[in-house]
Amino acid sequence: MSLAFALVAVTSWAQAFNIGGHRAPIDTLNHIWLCSVPQELFGNDYEATISFGEEMSNLTIEDVAIANGDTFNFQGIEGGKLYNVSVMINDSLYTGGITFTWLPVVELEGLFGTEYRYGTLTISEPDSAYAEPMFAKLRWRGTATNTYGKHKRNFRVKFLDEDTTKMDRRFFGLRKDNNWILDAGQMDFLRVRNRVSTDLWLDMARRPWYADSLPNARNGSRGQMVEMIKNGAYMGIYNMCEPLDRKQLKLKKYEKLSGYNNYLIHGQLWDTDDWTRTVTMIDPAPREYGATYWDGFELNYPEYDDVHTVSWKTLEDAVWFANRAGKDEYNHQLRIDSLGYYFDVPVMEDYLIFIATIQALDNGGKNIYYGVYDRREHPRLTIAPWDLDISLGQNFAPGVDLPEMVKPDQDLGWISHLPMAMMLETEYFGRQIVNRYFELRETVLETESLVNRYRSAINELIGCGAAAREESRWSGDTDLAGKPLNLSAEMDYVENWIRQRMPYLDNYFANLDFIIPPIEIPGDVNLDGEVNIGDLNIVIGIILGQQYDEGTMRRADVNKDGEVNIADVNALIAIILG
Repeated sequence: MSLAFALVAVTSWAQAFNIGGHRAPIDTLNHIWLCSVPQELFGNDYEATISFGEEMSNLTIEDVAIANGDTFNFQGIEGGKLYNVSVMINDSLYTGGITFTWLPVVELEGLFGTEYRYGTLTISEPDSAYAEPMFAKLRWRGTATNTYGKHKRNFRVKFLDEDTTKMDRRFFGLRKDNNWILDAGQMDFLRVRNRVSTDLWLDMARRPWYADSLPNARNGSRGQMVEMIKNGAYMGIYNMCEPLDRKQLKLKKYEKLSGYNNYLIHGQLWDTDDWTRTVTMIDPAPREYGATYWDGFELNYPEYDDVHTVSWKTLEDAVWFANRAGKDEYNHQLRIDSLGYYFDVPVMEDYLIFIATIQALDNGGKNIYYGVYDRREHPRLTIAPWDLDISLGQNFAPGVDLPEMVKPDQDLGWISHLPMAMMLETEYFGRQIVNRYFELRETVLETESLVNRYRSAINELIGCGAAAREESRWSGDTDLAGKPLNLSAEMDYVENWIRQRMPYLDNYFANLDFIIPPIEIPGDVNLDGEVNIGDLNIVIGIILGQQYDEGTMRRADVNKDGEVNIADVNALIAIILG
């Protein structure tokens, strides 16, 4: 065992029970041992063998003395039901209770902060054998959730072997990887908005444009609700999920070439972590050469430390295209011709419908991932959402009161992301969005289906007792601005909100006004409203081998014979000369 592993404190390990082959760690805040078992045991008696470490003695459960290896019949398991316990641990008397959950239980041990530090995780899944600690490095993650004074923190986890080399792990039937996230739902009064909304996205969104040849490509993060204990203290409900990264989207990996620091970059990934006019593409800011950050955009892959180079061209070209195409009414033709060259339009249409449906106010510019499969094959960007807590009528923060902003009949004016706003304005894309919306209303966006999706998630938490434990732990905390936490009441609010939102959107999309593109001027290759030497230069450039987007190439075929050649130059000169 490595020195780093030996130094990790595992304070609660000796205080756990083994109940029928399932680990039951202690919540030292309440002296409650929490045991994850299969859901089918609930509503029934559970006879299980009890074993424990040599640090324990004089154990009684429900006033029945239990020796190491005895069996005990837990009668009528229910969510939140406690079985009274008395036990000596290292000559100290502990009294409390044993309770059961059907959610996985995650234990963290270590000292954590904004930088990675070594620690251990123990993950007890209800259908798995007795869990053992796994070595990892962990840190807090998040922006607004990771400021001074916050309590229920998010974590990023990177699993390691005992020699601190990365080690892939698989949980809950999801992907096998060393990189995982523990999402606290810190400001969410429903606690499941992000998890359930992301699952909704995965069910409704069309797959990335390149996914036919990559069936495992996913433009969203899968996960599992768990209960967490940190350093012996109950921390509540968490969403343990896959990160959104190159591997999730199946972007093509870079190549190492011969020579020092020589790499061939293929796939790229960026995310947005701030609201700026650059991420909405309305008024892009200047970009500092060689920086890994551009006014709200952050380079995610490849990391600079791996390839020692930075390239923004693919993303930058798309941002400036959107800016150019959105400037005046005439450029609607440019939108029709070229939006699909720069952006994965079917996915972006679904994304617009998705954030409009759940009113994801923090995802119309911020919290978007942009991925290009292989910039050397095609610059088209696909998109994926992240961090969907501010949705379904949830305010921006527990201490913020914006009732007008979050009302269910709020229109889509808050969607300031320029490419999506352009699609809503332009008849060609607008008709596609309307048709797609009403198609989805028959399936995943049907009102009862939506309500039941969120209601089922909350019923799961209530049924296993996790909802009551979460409320007991966090209600009135400063993370929630001192407000009470009541998951059942919040679900009633969300249901009522959805039942008002969907009829409003039906009417909104049924009566959406579009800007009809003007008639295209023959020979206006660059769409500046005139036919002049600028258009002639583009046609000549194409003949000489320069590459342009599909719309420009189509308009450069002035005589419409299917080719761009000297005949188009002659035709363009004839137009210029009148």
